[in-house]
Amino acid sequence: MSPADNRSLVPPMPPTMQQARLPRANAYQFTVRHMFLGVAMLLLLFTVVVPNSLPVTTAVTMAMAFLLAVPGIRFSASLRNLLALYACTVMVTVIYIIVGGLHGAPLQAMVEVSAVYIAAPLAWMVIAEALHRQLGTERLIDWFIVLSILCVVSVAAFFYLFLTRGAAAVSFFFQGANVNLAEGFSGATMHVYGSLIFLAGGFFSSPELIKNKLLRFSLLMALLICAITSGRSALIISVPIGLLIGWMLSSRTVEHVGKSAMARLLQYGLPLLIAFIAALYLLQAYTQISLSSVLNIVFDKVASGGGRARADMSRSLYAGIFDNGGLGAGHGVGVSFVSDPLHPWRYEVVWLATIYRVGIVGSLIYVMPFLLYAIGVTRMALARLLPVRHKFLFSGFVCAFLATNTNPYIEAFALQWMYVIPLVLWYIEYPLILRRVS
Repeated sequence: MSPADNRSLVPPMPPTMQQARLPRANAYQFTVRHMFLGVAMLLLLFTVVVPNSLPVTTAVTMAMAFLLAVPGIRFSASLRNLLALYACTVMVTVIYIIVGGLHGAPLQAMVEVSAVYIAAPLAWMVIAEALHRQLGTERLIDWFIVLSILCVVSVAAFFYLFLTRGAAAVSFFFQGANVNLAEGFSGATMHVYGSLIFLAGGFFSSPELIKNKLLRFSLLMALLICAITSGRSALIISVPIGLLIGWMLSSRTVEHVGKSAMARLLQYGLPLLIAFIAALYLLQAYTQISLSSVLNIVFDKVASGGGRARADMSRSLYAGIFDNGGLGAGHGVGVSFVSDPLHPWRYEVVWLATIYRVGIVGSLIYVMPFLLYAIGVTRMALARLLPVRHKFLFSGFVCAFLATNTNPYIEAFALQWMYVIPLVLWYIEYPLILRRVS
């Protein structure tokens, strides 16, 4: 036997070399998954906590998240059905971009409409599908809890910096920022209030999703304070709307089947009541804000159709709808009332503006995915099969969708997550709902 054949003469191998590990077959997918989750969290930070503050950075981050989500996308039957509905809206958009061009719409308007109505919704759909595949709905809602805390912190920082250092210190949050503290009223200009409409409506309808009781109480109290001090009617109204939807659907959820109304009231209603009392006490003790003054201004604004400017805007849009016979004047075409001299085709009264632009039939096609979503949730609730996670998403969606009547949130690509994510997650988890409703 040669020395080479005698294994006892061979020096022992180091422990790190004894078992050489072959690279895993899914190492690339593992890396892409973590890259996507990191970019997706960054995207949600930009779009939920500081929407519209960094538009270019947000657009680049969205493009990166989209590219990372595409390789692993699963074209399930439900996603294909949703993409079919999306294709119908794209056809309406393309047709009325052409109509708008024939009516003198500027090139900038047509490019903007293509980005907001075609590119951005598709990107959000693909990103939402990847979030569901990589995280799941429950963990995504956990992310929303963290994002809600950051939103509250940003509002507190905005008020503190503005009141101590002036408007220049908060220009990152809003160009031309302002805070109105007069005669018991409080109001501020912040883009994050759009995100808080969804988050407040969702968490006030489903506080049970916040597992930690102290965090639940603190976050609900902070969201209520943010709503009252915002001066934004849509945000303030989202709190009672969320409470109403939660009360109507709580007994219809899977998790609450069999629980008595008194048990649900003690478990979730009592913390809500304590949060309300604590928030009002803090406002009364440490500020000069009067809840009655805030509510009076909100009621007056709602009764006037969103204020004088929106009322004049609505009248002009009504006249434009009658002039074109409900057939649509085209995207990028404005009416006599001009709210933005640089972008005269933009209007805050989105519902009426949509009917004016694409007509009654085009508006129905636009709203069809949302209508089928609402019908599907209602059917599940009537059957007492609605999960709490979708009660949260549906409540937030309803509050955000109602806010589009007087705010152009759905036309801002950074805030379209409020409308797309609930739909995609619903259709993916319940693929037969669309077929049954149809």
